[in-house]
Amino acid sequence: MTSGADMGTDVLVKAEVALRLERQLDAAQQITHIGSWEWDLATGAVIWSDELYRIYGLAPRSCAITLEEFLARVHPDDRERVQRQVTAAVQRGGPFGHSERIVRPDGSVRKLDTVGEVLVDAHGRPALLIGTCRDITDDPREFARRVQAGEQRALEMLATGAPLPDVLAELVRLVEEMAPEAIASILLMDDTGTRIQHGTAPSLPDAYNQAIHDCVIGSQAGSCGTAAFRRKPVFVTDIEIDPLWEPYRDLARSCGLRACWSFPILATDGHVLGTAAVYYRQPRTADPTVVELVSRVAHVAALAIERRKIDERALALSERTEIIREDERTHIARELHDQLGQSLAVLKLEISWLAQRLAADSAMIRKLEEMNQTADGIIQSVARISTGLRPAVLDILGLEAAISWQTQEFAQQTGITCALSARLDNLKLDTSLATAVFRIFQEALTNIIRHSKASRVTVDLGFEGSVVVLEVADDGVGLPPSRSRGHSLGLLGMGERARRLGGECVVSPREPTGTLVSLRVPLRQDQGSQQITSPHVVG
Repeated sequence: MTSGADMGTDVLVKAEVALRLERQLDAAQQITHIGSWEWDLATGAVIWSDELYRIYGLAPRSCAITLEEFLARVHPDDRERVQRQVTAAVQRGGPFGHSERIVRPDGSVRKLDTVGEVLVDAHGRPALLIGTCRDITDDPREFARRVQAGEQRALEMLATGAPLPDVLAELVRLVEEMAPEAIASILLMDDTGTRIQHGTAPSLPDAYNQAIHDCVIGSQAGSCGTAAFRRKPVFVTDIEIDPLWEPYRDLARSCGLRACWSFPILATDGHVLGTAAVYYRQPRTADPTVVELVSRVAHVAALAIERRKIDERALALSERTEIIREDERTHIARELHDQLGQSLAVLKLEISWLAQRLAADSAMIRKLEEMNQTADGIIQSVARISTGLRPAVLDILGLEAAISWQTQEFAQQTGITCALSARLDNLKLDTSLATAVFRIFQEALTNIIRHSKASRVTVDLGFEGSVVVLEVADDGVGLPPSRSRGHSLGLLGMGERARRLGGECVVSPREPTGTLVSLRVPLRQDQGSQQITSPHVVG
């Protein structure tokens, strides 16, 4: 038999082994920055390892943990997603994994990689969740992946036509996310190449952004003005003592700024497009990781700025081409109406004169009548072609009258019922704006004829504040698949016309069937309007 002393020794040995294993496990978790946890679904009890407390910025076992306590420490932007993923894991069972950001008590943000498994009881019901959390914030591979993902987001925004300020703001967010103590800023060079202007800096005080807007660059113009002047990075570790900041030292001091590193944003030909900078509230020497980050952001910013400048030039060229095209259409329409129309009118007079002189010749009279009918047909064709090139009603009576006329023409030609609600009160708009809206309207009607198989069209024309709004809706078969729609020259042309005037043209499905063309274009000058509704039904 085993004596009591032997049994006591075995217990002590086992306890010592267990304690040693626990210490080894705790040391391993600290080395790898991995914490473990378990959650009892029946009792709601949550157990964290000591390292998981440390990952969350807490002293080990300093507070009781519940699901609610855990969710409260998840970053607000991730909280709903994490809760949804945990709920789905419990319902689904088996292994699961996700990433989340947490906010420590000191306000710092850490990124965790969570892996877990749902264990079931004897009846197959979920009973216990166990898993690990790994702090991947400082992992170089994770850092590089997150930077690359941020760059990709900015480039995708650029490719989809997002406004330049939005793209630059995304780059600033990337810097501040990857370097939490930094305050990021992007400034843009003006057209003269001598001044820098505010681009985006959401974390800097508004007073500071306003004060440095439109400052002249130079050899002693703070970090950004000097970087733009030198076309080289400038690293100021302490604004209080660096001579480059002499003109702006009081301003920086009033905003609590002590260090600033600035990088010129260079175009492919080497000229300066702006600067990308990071500020700190304490003196700070250059950090290689942050230097690499901001230099990459400056490169992406250069791509974005150059792309938008190319877009602006292309838009200006397109606008100029459209103006020339409209001028040519107007010229041809007038030539047809004035010259050919007058010549045909004279021809009809000559035919009438001959008919009077040859009244006794019945065969000749029949021939002259045929010639007169032919002349009438030609006159009608000239009028139709002239109107198609440039409707006189658009120039004489304005957009509302032109839309009303075109709606009636459409209804008569197609047999499709059209309802028009116009609220411009016959206000005559800027010629280029009125022309663009009218041409988009014509294209919308052309698409209805070609593709919609509609029986009814509703047209709404009016103002929303200082924006001209045109909506054309039909009850047809709706839009084709997005892939084929993307290659429609008509739809592309409508969008291009709207963008040239700073507006937007959106083509979307209409419930329950049909298509809606929605155009919004800002007024070029304050022309005012009264919201008067004038409904007309044609068809």
